[in-house]
Amino acid sequence: MDNIECKNIRTDATFDCWPWLYWSQHNPNGIALTYGEYVFTWHQLNSRVDEYANQLSGQGLRQDHIVVAISTNCPDVLWLYLACLRLGACCVVLDPKQGSGQLNEKLDTLAARFIWRADLESDTLHELEYGDAEQLVFTSESVPLISTGNKVKVQAHDTEWQGQRLASVVFTSGSSGKAKAVAHCANNHLHSAAGLLAVFSYTAQDSWLLSLPLFHVSGLAIVWRWLFAGGQIVLSLGENFVELLSQVTHASLVPTQLRRYLNDIAISRHPSHLKRILLGGAVIPVVLTDKAKALGIDCWSGYGMTEMASTVTAKQADSSTGVGTVLAHRDLMIDDQQIKVRGDCLGLGYYYRGSLRSMTDCHGWLTTGDLGKKASDNCVNNELFILGRVDNMFISGGENIHPEHIERALLSHPLINQALVFPSEDSDFGQRPIAVIDSIAQLSTKEMNKFLQNKLVKFMWPINYYQLPDSISVSGIKLIRSSVQLWVTSLSK
Repeated sequence: MDNIECKNIRTDATFDCWPWLYWSQHNPNGIALTYGEYVFTWHQLNSRVDEYANQLSGQGLRQDHIVVAISTNCPDVLWLYLACLRLGACCVVLDPKQGSGQLNEKLDTLAARFIWRADLESDTLHELEYGDAEQLVFTSESVPLISTGNKVKVQAHDTEWQGQRLASVVFTSGSSGKAKAVAHCANNHLHSAAGLLAVFSYTAQDSWLLSLPLFHVSGLAIVWRWLFAGGQIVLSLGENFVELLSQVTHASLVPTQLRRYLNDIAISRHPSHLKRILLGGAVIPVVLTDKAKALGIDCWSGYGMTEMASTVTAKQADSSTGVGTVLAHRDLMIDDQQIKVRGDCLGLGYYYRGSLRSMTDCHGWLTTGDLGKKASDNCVNNELFILGRVDNMFISGGENIHPEHIERALLSHPLINQALVFPSEDSDFGQRPIAVIDSIAQLSTKEMNKFLQNKLVKFMWPINYYQLPDSISVSGIKLIRSSVQLWVTSLSK
């Protein structure tokens, strides 16, 4: 078994054929995909993707077409994504929980040839304006299970693998303004996977839970790490989340999910195979990672963005507030505190109705809008520290305040799941910070002042705390700052 595992570990970030075909040739009987009672080897998965590609080709899907899938994670949307790649097309997944206005704006940007909707009964979906896009009929249930010995050939409009072809369009969160559509090719995603997996071990014997949505770059990154490494990916069919997490070896979570998992597993005492977690979020509480480590679970954290196909820096979580060091296939520089990035993970450009607009300057650098600094020169690991965003900073009594600095302190509170800080007009100081929090229990300003005493200077203490209203949805990854800002503005009217 060890020899098989070593044989299948890749170091080259590029492929000369479809990744699932590569693994079908090199590890045909290895488990590739599981959901519910269904288990697919790499050989079976390769044949199944070809069958689905035939199904789509028969409806007119061709190379370079854009397909919009409005869906949460499910087996159908993963098969659709892979089958579109197989035909040289691109499947773009959109969040069905968004309002019709947000969805219509994205549909206009994409100008898709086809549209597929997982839930045909949603009221929001009846309000969509998708122009000339044709309704795509696609369901895995219409394709019979295949035997291990079968070999399926894509019969029409076969397309050869090209790593530079458009493979995804992912919208940024729009947390600081209008969402941008970021285009990536397969090689961008594969280099992103290769750089992370050089330090964050994931092999053919491991299984990664697809716990984040495919309409977010963090969810899509799980798929491409799976395709790069030839490991296993696990989809949820509504099973108990704690039980499912206990059955896999790898997962991508936010601290809130990790806290719930650790609390639930302490009560249920489920045996766990989980050994490595990639955490997203502004602050990773040390008490959580220490608790996980005691159970044999390594927690990693980092810094990333949609334009760079997810993770840029990473480290094993510790007490430092830094976000780790730069991974392979990425470059990062700091110019007057502004973080700039480039490398093989950087996307093709911003997508609009079939055209691409450059994201970079003449030297290939993308200015991220984030402010940062490196650890002192005598520090061996040269760790990156995030100070905040350029467009979020405000001035209070002559002092520059980065909301992210305050948010990191708030998120270290054991009862706070999420926090955002905004400026509030003040006659004496110009502006003072206020906080919107998602907390397990009600927290008073007096309690929070006591908590922040040794964590922040006094002028950074929020003067008011507001509980996040139920009307603002959380994507499961982070709060959208612009949405919360609108709500905060309405409070003063």
